[in-house]
Amino acid sequence: MRLSLAQILTQAEEGKYAVIAPDFTSLSMAKAIIETAEEVNSPLILSYSTMFKPMMDVKRYDKFIQIVRDEIEAASVPNCLHLDHASSLDDIREAVEVGFCSVMIDASVEPWEKNLENTLQAVDIAHPQGVSVESELGQVMIGVGYYKQKKVDALFNDPEKARGFVELTGIDALAVAIGNVHGAYQGKPEIDFDRLKKIDQQVTVPLVLHGSSGIGEKNIIKAVRLGIRKINLYSEIINSVHSNLQRS
Repeated sequence: MRLSLAQILTQAEEGKYAVIAPDFTSLSMAKAIIETAEEVNSPLILSYSTMFKPMMDVKRYDKFIQIVRDEIEAASVPNCLHLDHASSLDDIREAVEVGFCSVMIDASVEPWEKNLENTLQAVDIAHPQGVSVESELGQVMIGVGYYKQKKVDALFNDPEKARGFVELTGIDALAVAIGNVHGAYQGKPEIDFDRLKKIDQQVTVPLVLHGSSGIGEKNIIKAVRLGIRKINLYSEIINSVHSNLQRS
């Protein structure tokens, strides 16, 4: 049952729950994730990044995505094919053309004005085709060690700026930077839940948590209670895949 990201997250907001958004690198991995979602009767946001293109098990990108789309449309649970962390507007255009139902434009490393400009362009490309748009404000970096070396406030979301960004862009979901990091956490994750609560109070669209691998079940539950509606996951899944391959 294929839906848009906006539809899935609207239902999540109404039910006060979050939907997992795992990244896949191959057809077999995509099928396994879809089958697991069906087994537990859970909605799914199946995510793919163009950085995984060299790993494709089909030569043509459009054919690869079409096969995944066919699997999604045949699934019994609400689901969506999402482009994760696209920094290029060309990647956004390509994703819309080959049939993604949502895209993430990630210009979070750029100055506010450039992030705003790129996000507006992504919305102009995607929305007329019925494709939802996620964007990131603040910077979700790699490894908690980065935060210990930098000024935290320069990287985290400002709630007031988050509200303005959403209002100006018309995006469908906002990825937050609240102490979450991509990859392995070095030590205990330090999540700024007070900041998350303030962002949720200011912003009218569903919120997204990247870097969920290793963040801990209690932190995940608390984040959902404070407004997170999409949970991105990759490191834990790929580590499990590698472990199983080593044992086989």
